[in-house]
Amino acid sequence: MSDKPVVVIGSGLAGLSAALTIQSAGYEVEVFESSSKIGGRVASDYIDGFTLDHGFQLINAKYPEFLRLGIIDEIEFVKAPRAIDFSIGNDRFTIGDPRVSPFSSLSAQSGNVLEKLRFVKYLASSSHAGNSVADELSKSGKLYSRILEPFLEGVFLSPLNSIDAVTGKELIRSFISGAPGLPASGVGSLSQQLGARVKKINLNHRVDSLSQFAGREVIVATDVTTAAQLLDIAEVPKLASSTTWYHEVPNDFSQSNRLLIDAERRGPVINSIVLSNMVKSYAPPQRSLLSTTTIESASESEVRRHLSMMWGVQTQSWPLIAKYEIPKSLPIFGIRHHTVTSARVSDNVFIAGDFRTAPSQNGALLSGRLAAQELLLNKGA
Repeated sequence: MSDKPVVVIGSGLAGLSAALTIQSAGYEVEVFESSSKIGGRVASDYIDGFTLDHGFQLINAKYPEFLRLGIIDEIEFVKAPRAIDFSIGNDRFTIGDPRVSPFSSLSAQSGNVLEKLRFVKYLASSSHAGNSVADELSKSGKLYSRILEPFLEGVFLSPLNSIDAVTGKELIRSFISGAPGLPASGVGSLSQQLGARVKKINLNHRVDSLSQFAGREVIVATDVTTAAQLLDIAEVPKLASSTTWYHEVPNDFSQSNRLLIDAERRGPVINSIVLSNMVKSYAPPQRSLLSTTTIESASESEVRRHLSMMWGVQTQSWPLIAKYEIPKSLPIFGIRHHTVTSARVSDNVFIAGDFRTAPSQNGALLSGRLAAQELLLNKGA
């Protein structure tokens, strides 16, 4: 095996996890990143005092890989409320974790008691290969159509009839048992803290061919499209796209720090939240930041119209701060999807990415660690 540093291509969560695993085993590692900053999709920009994440994304502090890395204590983590709001007509209602908000969970607007008991039964049961998430959840009636379906489409960024039931349930369970929230400085600070642990990262270094690393051990931890080009992979998983819209809203617009979904599905908006109510540092003093997610093609006027219905206010005067179109937001784990076991592509080349394990931050970190561990085993370490 080569005595040169192991090469990791890509500095997203998978690449950083792979590099840290190699490094902790006592081997040198060198990360190559094509852009000017690390993090891949887990990144933030700072515009006019606002913190703008590359897509609305919460961090689950209880994900096993985060616990293993001990990173949450380093990022000034702010927990999200264990409740969401939903709009019906001109009204907004709240439904929360019954362990925290028992009365909100009893509201008839979100479904009857029998439907909610069916959801509890769903969580406790095993899913069947060949089913979709929609197949197994649609029996929950109004709870499904008004709450679960619009909310979970924001989690998977895809219609639930296209998501494998087994993979979907694992993610739903982890969300319910988890501790979601955000770093005070944006999700990008998670990547920055992990990256600070890696000794050598080369930014602005695009890799178009693995030939320059001939004879060296390589982990390809790029997005799936780039990985397919580098490794000459014919078929790649389907990817979900999304768009996040950031508007400045009046400071007294809403006091809610909860995610808002539309129970009536009256437009393209999947969810919306006044982020600065949840994490004050996301907006300058006396200003407020609204984050809105769509997964369909939509114009700004369509988004504003839908937001007006959801929030019950006029939206024409809200300044648009930024719009992030993310064509490779998440891999779609379709029905009968099977995670692959080996990360090894050839003698010295391995592959990592959330498309191999689970469509989540934990999945990305796990895939990087597993690829690195397989490489180390190949080295005889």
